Amino acid sequence: MKYVLTIFVLSMLYVVHPIPNNNIWGNAKTDQERCQAEADYMAKNRKFYHVGPCIGRFEGIGYGSKTPNVPTCTPKYKMTLTGDATAQTASGTWVRVRSWR
Repeated sequence: MKYVLTIFVLSMLYVVHPIPNNNIWGNAKTDQERCQAEADYMAKNRKFYHVGPCIGRFEGIGYGSKTPNVPTCTPKYKMTLTGDATAQTASGTWVRVRSWR
């Protein structure tokens, strides 16, 4: 059990790497603009995990190679989608960032 817990904790450290003093959004003001800025940053830098503060009240990210319509996490409770953006890496992987409020 201890071994499984250790692997789980280490995997969570790998998945969530917020960038300190985050400036990936630039001048983006709306959730849609922030989602696009974050998707562009993730694709450019091949970062396939959350890279900044949460956009809105809930943020989902996803990546895949076949289509820009990549599935992401979704909120458990009813919320309004406020941003949905995609970007593609140089090697063809699609990144998607969505936000809800």
